[in-house]
Amino acid sequence: MFISSSSTCTVNCRTVVYFFAGILTYRNNFEAAAREIALRYANVKIVTIFPYGMANGKKGSSLIRLLTKQLSQVGYDLTRDRSRRVISATQIIREHIEDAENILFIGHSAGGVIAYRTGLLLEEKYGVGRAQIFAIGCPKFYLKDIPYNDRFTYITGQNSDRITRIGSWRMPGSRQYRGKPGREIQMDFNPIHQGWRFHASYFLESVWTDSNQMFHTNSTDLITKIHELYPGN
Repeated sequence: MFISSSSTCTVNCRTVVYFFAGILTYRNNFEAAAREIALRYANVKIVTIFPYGMANGKKGSSLIRLLTKQLSQVGYDLTRDRSRRVISATQIIREHIEDAENILFIGHSAGGVIAYRTGLLLEEKYGVGRAQIFAIGCPKFYLKDIPYNDRFTYITGQNSDRITRIGSWRMPGSRQYRGKPGREIQMDFNPIHQGWRFHASYFLESVWTDSNQMFHTNSTDLITKIHELYPGN
């Protein structure tokens, strides 16, 4: 984990925002979004957590080995509520949120799974029930029908993202796993990106023009939507 240089607060912060990275993520992948967070939330600490490690410095066979390891870990996390990565993230987060009024978890891809499960562990074990959870381009996973889901927002894009087609919220025939996110939102992102590039572009400063000749950037539009849903006032 590391604290973003875009943070405007380090101690006794009113708002703490955590980005949870998925697989094959580099250290600076969330920095454009972090700058947008700093523009919208006062006295904010911005922390990035890499549950599956960073891809910085990995090339060729070492990158393939990292990917193989990460995919195995993701498969494990999709089916278990409290993996080692969830427990570790929870321990890290408890060091930063004691005085925070607003807590936001923003997870990308498999990081969205960790964000959801970390928030739930914080609530159930430590009584921290104010975190707002946002999962972006995340695979689906079985959800219990619990009030906690009201604070869980699932965001996808207009293009076909194969990661978001993985899994399901509800387990067929189960009376326990029949929940769903409090909100499911589809947004428009830069249409030039296709396939895996689209999946990787949600948080990037990717500039594009819509049919009305209005300029957008992916990171700006995404954080604007999150702030609209949870202004933190």
